[in-house]
Amino acid sequence: LIDKPEGMTSFDVIRDLRKKLKTKEIGHAGTLDPMATGLLVVLVGRTTKLSNLMLNKIKTYEAEITFGFSTDTYDRMGKVVEKLDTFHLTQTQIESALAHIKAQTTQKPPIYSAIKVDGMKLYEYARKDIAVDIQDKDVTIHQLETTKPFQDNRFECIMTVSKGTYVRTIAHDLGIHLGVPAHLSKLRRTKSGEFEIENASRLDQDLKPVLTLVDYANTLEKVSVDDYMIPLIKNGIRLDERQTTIEVPFTAISKTGELLAIYQKDIKDYKPIIQLGV
Repeated sequence: LIDKPEGMTSFDVIRDLRKKLKTKEIGHAGTLDPMATGLLVVLVGRTTKLSNLMLNKIKTYEAEITFGFSTDTYDRMGKVVEKLDTFHLTQTQIESALAHIKAQTTQKPPIYSAIKVDGMKLYEYARKDIAVDIQDKDVTIHQLETTKPFQDNRFECIMTVSKGTYVRTIAHDLGIHLGVPAHLSKLRRTKSGEFEIENASRLDQDLKPVLTLVDYANTLEKVSVDDYMIPLIKNGIRLDERQTTIEVPFTAISKTGELLAIYQKDIKDYKPIIQLGV
C-alpha cells in the first residue's frame, strides 16, 4: 500500500517501485490522477493477476470542491472554460445538491479520461478536437457528505463510490446543478475495499507486504470441492453451478482445506484467476 504524493502519476509510482524492488512484475489496482494523493494498492509478482478483482472494490475519497470556475478536465489542473466572479451559495443549497447527486445511478465520464470509444481514448479525442458521443456509465454513490462547510467559495466532503465513478464529474455536475461553475480542487483516496490509508507507506519509507497472496485467498468465501476436481482445478478448469452458485470471488479448497485457486464469476460460469500452492 502506497501513499501517493501529489504530482506523480500512478505509473510514476510503479516505475519507482520496479527499481526499488528490482522486479518488473508490478501493477496497481486503480489509477490516481497526478493531482490526487493517497492510497494506491500495489500488486507485486503473481498478485498482479488479482488486478481486476481489486479494481472492482468500492473506494473512499476526501475531496475539496471549489466554485467560481470550471475547467475542461473538471479539476484545477485543466484549462478554465467558464468563470463566474459573483455568485451566492448557502450550505443548505450545497447539501440539497449533494443529496441530488448522491441519488444518481449514472454518470457521464469526463472527456479527459482513459475510457476507450472505438479503440481510442477519450482524452485523445479531446486533444485532437474531435467530437465523440460519451455514454453514461452506471455508478453507485454510497456516501456523499460535507466534512468542512462552505467557506471562501469551497467546501470539503467525503464520498464512498463504486468502481469507475469519477469524482471530477461529481464536482462538475454539482456546479451545473447549482448554476455555478465548479471544479475539483483537492482529492485524497483514503480507502479501497478493505485497504486503508493508515496502513500505507510513503515511497521514501521501507516497504513491506500488507497482505500476501495466501492471506488474501483466506479473506474470500470458500468453496470446497471433491478430490477428483483437485488436479482439474490445478490445470485451470472453469467451475459451474455443479460446484457453487456464489456471486462473489471465492477460493476453491480441498476437503482437507488446501487452498487450490481463486475464482471469479463470469457470464455463465466461474473462471480461475490465479492458482495457489504452485
